[in-house]
Amino acid sequence: MRIVSLVPSHTEILFALGLGDHVVGVTEHCDYPSAVLQIKKIGTFACPEPARIVSLRPDLVLAGGRMHSSCVAELRRAGVQVFDFEPRTVSEVFEAMEKIMELTKQGESGRLLIFELRDRLVRIKEKSKNLQRPRVIFIMGENKLMTPGPASCQYDALCILGAAPIPVAENISYVSITWEEIIGYNPEIILSCGSAPGEPIKKRCPGCNLINRPCVRDVKSILNNPLLKNVIATQTGRVYTIPCHFLCRTGPRLINGMEQLAQLFC
Repeated sequence: MRIVSLVPSHTEILFALGLGDHVVGVTEHCDYPSAVLQIKKIGTFACPEPARIVSLRPDLVLAGGRMHSSCVAELRRAGVQVFDFEPRTVSEVFEAMEKIMELTKQGESGRLLIFELRDRLVRIKEKSKNLQRPRVIFIMGENKLMTPGPASCQYDALCILGAAPIPVAENISYVSITWEEIIGYNPEIILSCGSAPGEPIKKRCPGCNLINRPCVRDVKSILNNPLLKNVIATQTGRVYTIPCHFLCRTGPRLINGMEQLAQLFC
């Protein structure tokens, strides 16, 4: 079977399920595992190129929801089978993995992986169920600050971890937020896109022209922000920068990230 992935997290799922040898096309943003660097590129995550995808003669394309709607429509018109999914909960990640196994007739190794991941999630829930639900804000973006809403996998992961994210409307995936709103929420813990201690600095993604990249933000830049000097999180030093695969890549490594974040919420 020949498979093309339009989403970095979907690519990670394919390799985790043992389907790496079947992947013939990925985006320029797919960078894990390292084997994907040798696979043909079909455009960027935001702008995959249908003609390139069709030229690879895929039996299956994995797409990522609204962002890829026009590309998906064109591929389906060309007779290409597309599995289009955008997980909004951690459980939906596992459901998508099971669907991929069904579509690809993947064997026992995939089932064992999903069983293991679900078991680890149960243990995370068990550890977090008695927490006092600290107020947590997850800051994404730089020039325009964003935070996850209830219709996102990140929000669901934070709630599972025992956090109380800033309240927003139920049907919102991501919402713009200001420093003033963050101050008003007075978070006890601040999470931010950035470089975790000991993690190598992330290379600039294809097409990124930001001067101040949020993915390389460090803790000091938040702790030293004069606007946040009276926020509980900065006063107690509970400010943490996390790489994108901790929460934002909705694949197998999401559970690894949640396990590490669980230690911060105790």
